[in-house]
Amino acid sequence: MRQYGRVKEQYPDAFLFFRLGDFYEMFFEDAVRGAALLGLTLTSRNKQDPEPIPMCGVPWHQRDAYVGRLLRLGHKVAICDQLEDPSQAKGIVERGVTEILTPGSVVVDAFLDPATNNFLAALWPRPERLGVCIADASTGEIELGELDWEEAPAILARLRVAEWVIPLGSELEPPLAERLEASLGGLPGARSPVPRARFLEVDLPRRRWSPESWALASDLPLALGAAAAALDYLDRAHGGAALQLTRVERLSEEATLRYDLATARHLELFHPQPGGEARHTLWHHLNLCVTALGARRLRAWLERPLAEATAIRERHAAVQAWISSAIGRGAFREALKGFPDLERLSARLACGKATPRDLGAVRDALDRVRAILAALSGLEHPARVTFGEALAVEPALEERLKRALVDDPPPVSREGGVIRSGYDGPRDELDDLAHSGKRWIAELEAAERGRTGISSLKVGYNRVFGYYLEVTRPHLDKVPADYERRQTLTGAERFVTPALKAKEGEVLSAEERLRAREHELFAELREFAAGFVPGLQRAASTLAALDSEAALAEAAARYGWVRPEIQESDRLTLDGARHPVVERLLPAGEFVPNDVLLDGARRQILLLTGPNMGGKSTYLRQVALAVLLAQAGSFVPAARAEIGLVDRLFTRVGAADRLGAGQSTFMVEMSETADILRSATPRSLVLLDEVGRGTSTYDGLALAWAVTEHLHAAAGPRPRTIFATHYHELTQLAQQLPRLVNVHVAVKEWGDQVVFLHQLAEGAADRSYGIHVARLAGLPEALIERASEVLAELESERTIEHLRPSARKGRATRGARVERGSDASQPLLPLYPDHPVIDELRRLEIDRMSPIEALNRLAEWKRRLSGS
Repeated sequence: MRQYGRVKEQYPDAFLFFRLGDFYEMFFEDAVRGAALLGLTLTSRNKQDPEPIPMCGVPWHQRDAYVGRLLRLGHKVAICDQLEDPSQAKGIVERGVTEILTPGSVVVDAFLDPATNNFLAALWPRPERLGVCIADASTGEIELGELDWEEAPAILARLRVAEWVIPLGSELEPPLAERLEASLGGLPGARSPVPRARFLEVDLPRRRWSPESWALASDLPLALGAAAAALDYLDRAHGGAALQLTRVERLSEEATLRYDLATARHLELFHPQPGGEARHTLWHHLNLCVTALGARRLRAWLERPLAEATAIRERHAAVQAWISSAIGRGAFREALKGFPDLERLSARLACGKATPRDLGAVRDALDRVRAILAALSGLEHPARVTFGEALAVEPALEERLKRALVDDPPPVSREGGVIRSGYDGPRDELDDLAHSGKRWIAELEAAERGRTGISSLKVGYNRVFGYYLEVTRPHLDKVPADYERRQTLTGAERFVTPALKAKEGEVLSAEERLRAREHELFAELREFAAGFVPGLQRAASTLAALDSEAALAEAAARYGWVRPEIQESDRLTLDGARHPVVERLLPAGEFVPNDVLLDGARRQILLLTGPNMGGKSTYLRQVALAVLLAQAGSFVPAARAEIGLVDRLFTRVGAADRLGAGQSTFMVEMSETADILRSATPRSLVLLDEVGRGTSTYDGLALAWAVTEHLHAAAGPRPRTIFATHYHELTQLAQQLPRLVNVHVAVKEWGDQVVFLHQLAEGAADRSYGIHVARLAGLPEALIERASEVLAELESERTIEHLRPSARKGRATRGARVERGSDASQPLLPLYPDHPVIDELRRLEIDRMSPIEALNRLAEWKRRLSGS
């Protein structure tokens, strides 16, 4: 326990897996927390003591499964292994930490999602800006950027980081520490504070990277500080230099279509809404990639769609080439099936973590490249001429791996069985010696049976006593004098002979030396292969892009999607647009397509009204998904598509609270709306669903009215907008806001029944049919009848509302009269801002009038208005 305590002191923030025999044990607080998190039985050591030591453990061969669960929960794990053979140890077996596993530093497949990057982010806060380094140790990718403090929270939230490396709070100025904490907020991911000095070693990235990579980031001093901390942290976690992190890029938001976490959640891009299924997500239907590296690339494209027309068109051209060559696409995808994850294999090679099985996978991947090139030969791809060069890796690597490795290498090197016979002379000599000794021992059993006359005699082996001759008790009287007793069992005795002991020494010595030689040869082979990492990474990157393009082409061909036309304009036209997920979930032919026409000059805002269950939310989502798909490089579910570039996509759809953050449903709604109004530009696309519904009717209507005016105002953001609402009063705005157009979802009434047509039409709707939807949901019929009576009573009141004029300078006066229960787009009193009656009404001093005077004045106005 003193040995355990010394090791634990060095890793206080990690769960310590302490090897004891065939188990990894945890003690003290680690045991208490680990048992709760992993569902293990909590027991104790030294149970007779007044204060026994809490203890729990896992079998050594199941270690990775339990470690993976801790990593996914955001914890760190230190692996403390036995550093010597217990049978040879004198006293306590020497132990030491051989691995430090953290959520953002792992490179082994057992701890990683094959289709998702695993990012570690280092943040270097300074008064002027925030330096950011995002690294994926499992693939070798690294991105550098410097963010303004105002934009940092939104950008950091989109990065999907597993672990944050930040300076120790005690070493930061209090204002900077507060800013950093505010930027991180409640973001998921483990926090790993490190000394401030590690952010100052900017020579570390300079030494590691090529001159080209260094030049790419040399003007980002804060980002380089963050990179220095990230590299140092990964070096310490891996127990050696993290040499795989050489694929340096700049973190650029200007060239991407930006959307926030709320938008990704509303659109169910990668994760379903609570209670949903994976098939409800876009990713489930779009990810038709054959390889893991292709899936990661496709996901990156969808997470960060392009916002530059030329780059988008190039990607569309590549997808079109795959569509035009259906046979070639099928041959390529078939050749790619089962292809190893060369990207992550290369990273493990570079940092010295590759296993014999990894080297075997690299060998097999190189062997398959020729078949892949053959499948690509007939493809009319824009970049076809570069395929051969991009996929070419020097043949010396494949040749040596084939010569050195056995056909099916083991997962670890220290147990032998890695190197093929004929590759190394000394290794072959030791192999012959070990096998000849084993043959001698195998032949010994037959010889001793003949010599002793004991037919049941057998030769055995165990790790404690070595080789032995076992004789059952009925035959003990036949045991020769040269047999030496080694072990007594219930029904037998075990013996050795001088010759057996001598041969055992030869065999075990040869096997031990053979394993050592094979491990040495494997280490040399791994180091040799590491020299080819740049070529392997280039080939992996090329295959990832090709697999992603082919997957997008496969989706377009299967689902009937079309190539969108990308324009440098503010138009957004979709003919026969469909929802890419809902369409897949309905029987064939049942989804109703709809058109979309948005134009910053004439149709900037579509005010969408119509019944519940009519398809308004589906319409909003399918527009958003079409834009995302198009700018990610995909074809889109429509008959025709013209998309003016979008720089920011915002959706305010659905309702949810954040109780942990102290925010009600309405507060979340208002926060998301505020972010939209603050960040939208004329190139943005804003999709709003039921803004203002979380409060009282008048508060909500007032907010929705003002939000619409703000989006339309000349001095406002003026983004292309679709606003779905049940506030029918808002439809009057079409008379005052020239770029706002009313559209509605059509229904057909048959008696007291309603048929939802799911078809969009111009003009405003006059009802929401909420009671009809309630009947469909199964509410009691008596309740439905009573609700209908109450609705009739409320509508009969015909209460008239007056909306106050806006206080903004230069804004037209609004005196629109609204009648509840009527078509709000046709007010009872038309808007006559210069009518004499309106002027008299403004000048009227009501406080000085008697009731009879007021009635007489009303009668006079009625006669005059009737006459007009």
